[in-house]
Amino acid sequence: MNELIPSVSDESPIPPAEAETRVYLDLAELHLAKMLRPEAADYLAAVDVETVSPEQLRRHRTLQVALDLMAERAVLGQAVSRSVGWAQGQALRTAAFARLGEEGESARLLPVAVNALSGLSPAMTAEILPDLFEAALIAENWTVAEALAARFPDHVELRDSAAYRFLLARASEISGDFLMAYDGYAHAARGRDAYAHRARLALIQMGRRTNTLPLEDAVTLLKTARWAWSGDAFANEGVALLADYALELGDHQIGLWALGQSLSHATSPKEAEAVRERARVAIDDFYQSGAAGDLGLAGFIKGHAAIAAGWRYDDAFVQSAVALPQRLLASGMTALAAREFRNLRMISQAAEELELFTPDPKMIRQLLHDEARALLAGGQGDAAVDLLGGFSQGPGDDLETERLLVRALSLAGRSDELATWHGRALDIDSRRARAVALYETGNWAAARQALLELWDAYPAQFSFSDATRLTLAAYELGDTSTVSRAATAFPSLSDMPGWAEIAARLEAHTPPPADLNSGTIRSSVESANRVLDAVNEVSAGMDKN
Repeated sequence: MNELIPSVSDESPIPPAEAETRVYLDLAELHLAKMLRPEAADYLAAVDVETVSPEQLRRHRTLQVALDLMAERAVLGQAVSRSVGWAQGQALRTAAFARLGEEGESARLLPVAVNALSGLSPAMTAEILPDLFEAALIAENWTVAEALAARFPDHVELRDSAAYRFLLARASEISGDFLMAYDGYAHAARGRDAYAHRARLALIQMGRRTNTLPLEDAVTLLKTARWAWSGDAFANEGVALLADYALELGDHQIGLWALGQSLSHATSPKEAEAVRERARVAIDDFYQSGAAGDLGLAGFIKGHAAIAAGWRYDDAFVQSAVALPQRLLASGMTALAAREFRNLRMISQAAEELELFTPDPKMIRQLLHDEARALLAGGQGDAAVDLLGGFSQGPGDDLETERLLVRALSLAGRSDELATWHGRALDIDSRRARAVALYETGNWAAARQALLELWDAYPAQFSFSDATRLTLAAYELGDTSTVSRAATAFPSLSDMPGWAEIAARLEAHTPPPADLNSGTIRSSVESANRVLDAVNEVSAGMDKN
């Protein structure tokens, strides 16, 4: 690059400022020629471009462009634009296009790039030779590739490098000589740089393409390789490959871990959304497998915990993950199922608070109901009441919440609350459940009132069992008119066991016992329950016939 330094006559005096600038530029060029780029950048930065002469400004710009053409990908686009028409920098421009993935431009410039290498220092040539050689292989320009390969032995840092071995192996693979390619990749893979990592990936990919490497082994090797190299595009390529193979193998945990890593390195919203969509499919596949019983319950729970750690705030996670507590509930693990339903509900609500996405209110309500059902299935009536009571606002609330609340109050034996509860409960099932709960807890007055309301609201559906409970509750209260009304509407009541006892007591107008703890009332309740059990057995038999 010495030709870039303008010649200055020894006879012309040089101003001190210009002399200092020239020293900085000389030092920058010297360090750049030795590929000491940080030092070269420091010397260029020391030059005040606002005060230098036009000749020095041109030189400064030339050195800066040369430096930028070998910089990180982020500045390469601007560097190649600024270097248009620079004949001496064609090799640098070609290598920059290759690193940018602009295969068409690099292929077009390759013939002139070979000749332009003579204008670079040995260190600069060694720096870009691998990029040019790989560009030639991609373009399948074998003439240029052969000319570039012949230059590698001239540079001690390239002579036996992983880059040289990798690229020769890539040439062998392209030409179909897989044995030679394997040997080259295996040699290159012993190194510790990016080309060694690429060689390890190439060995795995070639093994899969040639069916010589089982999928399980490929995943194992990639899981190991992910810790050997990180922090660049080639590391991301390995992670993406791990995601592909792990999901193909059915290892959802590793596959989703890899997709999570790919998501964190996505360079555009479109790329990020594509990764998320793949993850959603994989997550749904995992939970469907768990729901179908293809996974053991222990593995299902463990996999769920791992997936939730990384993907719980994806807007499709909860909808898929609900399969776990559903299976737990079906397996009789009611407490664990309730906890998982609650966790999913908390995740959805937290996502809304964090403004990540707006969950479907119906889904939130369904998770609440499912948690309540799990608690009820486990006999935790009080816990279900506490849960539902915080969401039930009485009139105007949804019927399913009210149905579950009635069941919970009944299971918890909270008859006083059942008696005074005034939820909407307009459907027959909710009314009947409340009435039965009141009856079974011995709250005769409230039970009688609830059954009468049920009869008035649904006369056609008021059953023989309902009438029996009403009769027995009225009997315990000494309510002759209600018993007579039920007996008139249901003549077969007189045929049920115990009717003689009821008739005799009502005929004598015996008042209900004042002492609720007396043996008399206990005897009456036991008798009533025996009668009702017999009626239900008769009713069941009639239904079968």
